[in-house]
Amino acid sequence: MTTYIVGYTIIGLIIAFIIFCVLIKRQVIFAETPKMQKIFAHPLMFYSFRRLASGLISFVLAILVTFFLIRLATPPDNTCQDLFFNPKISTEVYNLKCNNWKDNMGFSGSTIQQLGKFFYAIIPVPKTLCITDIDTTLGMYTIQSCRTFIFDFGRIYKLSGTTDGSFVIDYMMPRMGVSFSIGIIAVVVEMGLGYPFGILMARYQNGIFDRIGRAYIISVDAIPGIAYYYVWMAIFCGWLGLPMRYIEGNFASWLPAILTLGFTGMAGIGLWVRRYMLDQFNSDYVKFARSKGLSERRIMWIHVLRNAIVPLIRTFPTAIISALLGTYYIENIYNIPGIGQAVMISVNSNNSSLLSGIIIVSALLSIISYILGDVCTALADPRISFTKD
Repeated sequence: MTTYIVGYTIIGLIIAFIIFCVLIKRQVIFAETPKMQKIFAHPLMFYSFRRLASGLISFVLAILVTFFLIRLATPPDNTCQDLFFNPKISTEVYNLKCNNWKDNMGFSGSTIQQLGKFFYAIIPVPKTLCITDIDTTLGMYTIQSCRTFIFDFGRIYKLSGTTDGSFVIDYMMPRMGVSFSIGIIAVVVEMGLGYPFGILMARYQNGIFDRIGRAYIISVDAIPGIAYYYVWMAIFCGWLGLPMRYIEGNFASWLPAILTLGFTGMAGIGLWVRRYMLDQFNSDYVKFARSKGLSERRIMWIHVLRNAIVPLIRTFPTAIISALLGTYYIENIYNIPGIGQAVMISVNSNNSSLLSGIIIVSALLSIISYILGDVCTALADPRISFTKD
């Protein structure tokens, strides 16, 4: 009951806030209060609302595509036979188990009914879900346990002769925590190295450091990513003696994955920082600053760097949120039990619910990161205007 109260209260507050802002924007309320108009009718806020609306459309399309792909990839009758067929059980028990699985997976009813159940499961409203099974001796349904969720990504059923019916979200959340713990540190490393790397290449253009840096960037781009990951693995684990496999609670075993992601990602950041800074160095305002006698150091740190960083600000939310999703290759190379490794597990074991849950979460986080990136860019760049004037 508490989850329902909190969940619907939050949803109600969000809707009420949007309506409140629209009424102020249209001057239905607080028309004579400039301060309220400035805060709650700010163009950036309504730009964010529009981006959120377009993001929701994209999210709905992602749900539709995922729904139909799952139905094509998981024929219910064939899957039932793979899961539950056993010559030792009666046809009645087999049908009960199959129908129970279809109910739990949302495969019962017409296509429209299934689609409605799928959308309801994804919509962030409180819902109580129960794990049910079949008592083979009594030939009837039994409820094992019930839980309350905001999102329901379905159940995990293994196509190996056994089923557990555990919730996908229970499987995903701990793995997202592992991916984020390693990924966020890797983001700090790649940004902490990538920005100074690009700044120094731009500052000493065509010098030795710039030539070495460009050679490194070209090598990262030219060599396939997975091959480059194994090169770093050989360096960190072979030469430096770091653990080759992830061990929970052992930070040293995290370092190969963190450094591999960090040193590989810094190449892309360095490349774009260098390009943006060189573009700024050739701008008219820089030429004017030089004509006024400003030092190159002041021009670079006070003017060029500040303007060059603005286009890259939109990458911050994307990098942080993407850390929640991990990386497929790195997590499999170092045996990290993260969300990236879960993708390979779901594909190899034909767990369509787990795969669809990961796809939907990925789509949602991607949309959120794009919206936050646009908002951060708008806040950082004073040249961006949301008015029609």
